[in-house]
Amino acid sequence: MIQYHLMKKLQLILPDLEWTVDYKTANDNTGTVYYEGGGKPGEYDVPTRYPRYMVYISSSDWDYAEYAAQAVFDALHKLENEYVTVEFEKDGNVVATKSYRVFLVKAASEPIPLGVENDVMDYSVNFDVTLVENKEEEING
Repeated sequence: MIQYHLMKKLQLILPDLEWTVDYKTANDNTGTVYYEGGGKPGEYDVPTRYPRYMVYISSSDWDYAEYAAQAVFDALHKLENEYVTVEFEKDGNVVATKSYRVFLVKAASEPIPLGVENDVMDYSVNFDVTLVENKEEEING
């Protein structure tokens, strides 16, 4: 949903990482924003949605991995009142757009060290989001 928007924010503060959305392209010095589903909409509050996101940090510089995880936490925790437009493409052409108002991004916990594999330290930073889709959806032929 809004993982690309979150990635762009994090790219600005951690430009030394190779950033992607929903998949990793390298094994070292990467940051990846994953959409993880979320809670169901409220029974009487259907427009409000509660998606979850995980930011996965990997680096062979263990100190930098810890710093990057904390920087992700600091940048996104309590982020509020943002408007995000998401474009959907087919064959390189935009076929639809959706607009969201992000009320609040809240960390689910402190950054979590996941351990080391092949001398690369991994961290997970998880967020719960409250947002509403603006229904002025635009669909292009």
